[in-house]
Amino acid sequence: MLHHQICFPLTLLIAFLVLAPSAASIAEAASATGGVQFAGDHYKVEGGPKIDVSVVNPVFAPRTDGTLRLVLANDGVVERLVPGIVSPGSEEEATQEMLAEFGCLDASNLKADLRSDKPIEVLSGPVHLDLLGPGETAIIEFDLGIEDGAEGPIPLSLDLEYEHQVDVSFSGGTASPLYLPTSLALDLILSVEGDPPALELMGTRSDLSPGEKGSISIIVGNAGESAATNCTARLVSASPFTTLTDRSRLGDIPAGGVAVARFDVLVEESARAQEYRIGCEISHESGVASLSVPLEVVPPNVVRLLRIPLLAVLLGATAFAIFWLLRERGNRSLRRRGPLRPRR
Repeated sequence: MLHHQICFPLTLLIAFLVLAPSAASIAEAASATGGVQFAGDHYKVEGGPKIDVSVVNPVFAPRTDGTLRLVLANDGVVERLVPGIVSPGSEEEATQEMLAEFGCLDASNLKADLRSDKPIEVLSGPVHLDLLGPGETAIIEFDLGIEDGAEGPIPLSLDLEYEHQVDVSFSGGTASPLYLPTSLALDLILSVEGDPPALELMGTRSDLSPGEKGSISIIVGNAGESAATNCTARLVSASPFTTLTDRSRLGDIPAGGVAVARFDVLVEESARAQEYRIGCEISHESGVASLSVPLEVVPPNVVRLLRIPLLAVLLGATAFAIFWLLRERGNRSLRRRGPLRPRR
């Protein structure tokens, strides 16, 4: 009896020493392929969920609360089906296993958590989804608070956690799936922008006559509450005008500021002496403003009489534009402030 008690642990020790290298090689192979699987599988599917995120409404205003909407998409595909050994009599079980292996594309028990540093505060979350299958999308929402002074592109991170099937085994018609957890972080960019610039036509000056070259000066004012940055004016010409210089760089136009765009054009000889309209597009980092500019074509002798110092006229028009913009901004501030009440 004592002999058997000694021999049994000794047998286990010898078996462990013999199998240990084999177990290490199996673990190393599983690690190299990035997966875990049951022994004696009939099939093995390579592939899994691939979660992407897109932002529905990426632009927010400062000093407000808003709801961020994101679309989660599972773009997972099967990369390869690896057949194993199907022994005689196990064909039906092998077919069941093959079909069940395609469940590896599902992302189940998914949790999405949005993280952000100031000046954006995440007011809700995390969001849970039971299942996101291949080819499926889901809209998730987070409540945000935008602090005062927030401006420009602001990075956020969406942390995702989910489980996915890495292998399945069938025995006696019963499936035994194996799940592993996965976590990843997806980067997002939101933009916080104030009220857009409001570019307006403040005035124009030109000396145009049929068959001659002439110049156009367009005074542009910014009646909005934010600056229009990196502005470029483009003249959209049509008959009877041919542009000699169709672009004019204006730089930044601050709120309440003005800028002058200058262009050289050639007037067709067949042009009539009358008023025309020409388009002018002002592009800036926040968008494009389209202006309709009136132009007067007059006979050559009238042009010579009208050629008074252009700089003085432009300075006067610019001064008037600045005065008008300042008055409009002052009136807008008074309207927001409300009526004054006498102190008691």
